[in-house]
Amino acid sequence: MAISVGDLIRHIVIGIIVLILLIFGLKVWNKHKLEKQIIRELRDLAHPTTSFEANHTDDATSALFQSMELLHRAKVELDKEPAAILKEVFHGDDDGALFGKAETGRNAYANPLEEIIRKGLLRNYQHSRSLGLFSNGENRDNLADGKAPFIANGPSVGAKATIRYIIDPQVSPGVENLIPNMIISPPDLEAREKPTDLEITQAKDLIGDLDRARLIEREAGDRLRQHYEHFNNPAEPEPEPEEEPQPEPKPEPEDKPATKPVEEDDCPFVDPLPDNG
Repeated sequence: MAISVGDLIRHIVIGIIVLILLIFGLKVWNKHKLEKQIIRELRDLAHPTTSFEANHTDDATSALFQSMELLHRAKVELDKEPAAILKEVFHGDDDGALFGKAETGRNAYANPLEEIIRKGLLRNYQHSRSLGLFSNGENRDNLADGKAPFIANGPSVGAKATIRYIIDPQVSPGVENLIPNMIISPPDLEAREKPTDLEITQAKDLIGDLDRARLIEREAGDRLRQHYEHFNNPAEPEPEPEEEPQPEPKPEPEDKPATKPVEEDDCPFVDPLPDNG
């Protein structure tokens, strides 16, 4: 039985619609699959054990670089802002959420560990963008491999990005392994004898966060705060020792009046000699 032209056109249109729906559905599925993959990998990299208990500094640095690449992929391929994808990492509906379902209401509890990790990742994402670390495929490949990318913006173009620390490891050994203590930076930062006001504030804020999360002892937090507070409140210089008073010179003895010498008479005799003539 021959198919009419109208039926043929109708079948073609239906076939095209079905094909479009299949393509659209496949894209949605692939996007959903990619989102799940990114969330799963970020959960491994942002886990409190990874963030605060890395065995080596290189492991922590590698995890930070990999996290930056995943946040960039979520932005470009999923059109999700870093804060939004991190919300799924921390409070997704599945059982793998790092901090369970987000609480709401007046008495909602915010896990201090989550706040520290979130702030550190978002801060470094902004630094990575400003330095142009997502600008080319080579950089993105380096980040995915956990390696330092090359800076593409600013005065340090062509140099490898490096890590500086919010809390100085020389003041508190071990903080160099904390991912939230790391800031992706250019390698040629000006050497300074003292941190800037902004760096002092960042350090004191992180110390307070670590204290509230009970990752450091209260005494350690107080000691670290005092270290950074002394930059704004330098110790007063010690007073110079007073000079011992010099003994007053003894008064010179007054000169005694000179004894007037006895004037000798021209003649040794009082009375003149009698005249014999």
